[in-house]
Amino acid sequence: MFKKTNPQSSLFDPNMIVPGILPADDWSYIYREKIYPLIDEDKFRHLYDEGWGAPNKSIKMQVSLLIFMSIEEFNWREAVYQFQRRIDWMNATHTPFGEAKIDHTTLFKFYQRIEQDDTAYKLFKELTSSFIIECGVSTRKQRVDSFFMHGWLKILSRYGLFKETIRVFLQNLRKQKPGLYEEIKDELSQNYLEKEFDLTEKDKDKAHRRISEMAKDLYRIKQAFANHKQIKHYQGFKTLIIVFEQQCVVKETSDKTECDNLAEIEIEVRDKPVGEKIISSPHNTDAEYTRKRDQKVVGHKGFLTETCDPENPVQFITDPNLEKATHSDSQEISRIEDRLEENSSKPEELYGDAGFVNGKSILEAESKGIELEGPSSGRSQSIEDFADEERALDVADFKVKIEDDSKELVVLSCPNKQEPIDQTRSKKTGKLLIHFDNEKCKECPLNKRCPVKIGVRKSTLTIDEEQYAGAERHHKYMNDPDYRKQCSTRAGAESLVNEVANSHGARRSRHRTEGRSRLQLIFASIACNVKRYINYRLECAQNQPKLAKVRV
Repeated sequence: MFKKTNPQSSLFDPNMIVPGILPADDWSYIYREKIYPLIDEDKFRHLYDEGWGAPNKSIKMQVSLLIFMSIEEFNWREAVYQFQRRIDWMNATHTPFGEAKIDHTTLFKFYQRIEQDDTAYKLFKELTSSFIIECGVSTRKQRVDSFFMHGWLKILSRYGLFKETIRVFLQNLRKQKPGLYEEIKDELSQNYLEKEFDLTEKDKDKAHRRISEMAKDLYRIKQAFANHKQIKHYQGFKTLIIVFEQQCVVKETSDKTECDNLAEIEIEVRDKPVGEKIISSPHNTDAEYTRKRDQKVVGHKGFLTETCDPENPVQFITDPNLEKATHSDSQEISRIEDRLEENSSKPEELYGDAGFVNGKSILEAESKGIELEGPSSGRSQSIEDFADEERALDVADFKVKIEDDSKELVVLSCPNKQEPIDQTRSKKTGKLLIHFDNEKCKECPLNKRCPVKIGVRKSTLTIDEEQYAGAERHHKYMNDPDYRKQCSTRAGAESLVNEVANSHGARRSRHRTEGRSRLQLIFASIACNVKRYINYRLECAQNQPKLAKVRV
């Protein structure tokens, strides 16, 4: 049942019982007076029943504990243990002596409740908006970066994935249906619930052989329980079916074949798994596998945006988000811009690295009134290679103009100052087809470096506005040292990622679901903003006497 926190002060408040128990400049006073009142409990009302059940624990207190957990990287039990012993936590949350009691399961269930919708993100948005207004922070310039949030699971090979998927299902089957477990275990190629259980096999030939045997075991289990009224709804069984369909294919027979005839069935293990969302572990079906250079990741990708105007007294995170590990930066940048605009934090300039910046994202940002700054993706950033006289030419080496009204690209001449014969737009692809004199192109000294394709009758340049925007940005970045210096503003986002990921516990997920991992990143971002706000307020308080003295 929903119940708001009682605003009445208690005689057992730490400061009432022991005046001066904390220093006057302790951080808890700033949290108590400035941040605690901003937590609007009515925004959490829909998570509880209005008339049934026991009254909820103070929502302000629980939200505060989740923030403190992220500030100091505590787990559930540690946070509850500290709450009973930390006077500054009690003072910050208006908690009297003797009432700082909450079970870790209660706190975790509250966390599960707010996973259901975007309540936590709205809390982040409201707190950040208040901090920005009070501190006079400009959102005109912002920067964005991404990082991998690692899952707590081990990266499994196909051998380990098959073995663990079967083990997880059989373990649950033995608990729920011991009779059926006894029937199926003798039909399998090995005892998957043995005590000495290894998910690796160093002998490659043996590993390939065992993978084939386990693929047949997956199929045998699938056929045995596919029509069982209860077992077919087990989450472990559903995961097993998906793993089998993604990793294996049945040859020469149909699904109607009985398990007894398995010796006649050929189960082929695919070279690469198929499907939109490939399962990497049966313990966390949301976590996905990806690689970035030498880094192997099973988990998710986090995105962080913060203000970066050098005139700001303090910088704040304006948008956190979490997506699957395979989600590209260029896909996310447009969504980040939309959220910033929705949050009334739309920047004039947004700085990103080459992963975020390409021709398409540059034009999309421009249509929203945002200048997306940074080097364009897909191109070498070697100044020496770009300065090479024999480098390959691209569309930005052509002389063009952009029509003011239609924003359509018009090619005026090639790098060798040859004017095009005509220009049309393909109805099929939407790209511009610019034709040049074929004979002149054949004799041109630049034809080996030029992107124009010399045909039998015509020489054609295929281009669109996105391609040109990306190429033009590359030329600007390579030719203009002042612009490169301006784009170096983005480098500060690396320290932001380091702070949130390593100082506030967002480098590794504590959870099995994407929703709760996203919640972990949101509270890490709230904790970072709260810490920055408190530090700024403390710094202002320390500088006040000095400023007064100067004025006198």
